[in-house]
Amino acid sequence: MLLTDPNAVEAIAELLGAKVERAPFQMPQGESSSAPVYHLRMRSDELGCELLLTVWPSQSRVDVRAGKSYWVLKEITSVELYPGTEVLFRREEPAAFLFVSVKGLVALVS
Repeated sequence: MLLTDPNAVEAIAELLGAKVERAPFQMPQGESSSAPVYHLRMRSDELGCELLLTVWPSQSRVDVRAGKSYWVLKEITSVELYPGTEVLFRREEPAAFLFVSVKGLVALVS
């Protein structure tokens, strides 16, 4: 799926067991329109803290924050859902992967 697909954010949140809400800010697109940004919040059993995923569909970008650690992947070309396991955000060029597991483990490979 693409991050810009109409139900992508909800599908990601459901798989991760995360609460989804609109971020208190938006991405400007033009004089009369703006693109929504979402916050997904979940508990990380692995890290012992809350994970905050900020999803920017119009920018094909995901930011993940856990305590003082932060991961960002831009130019996401696809999102793969592995039920019961993880969400994989993929960028083709240059190749990179951002993994977020249902237990709250995060890894960025580039």
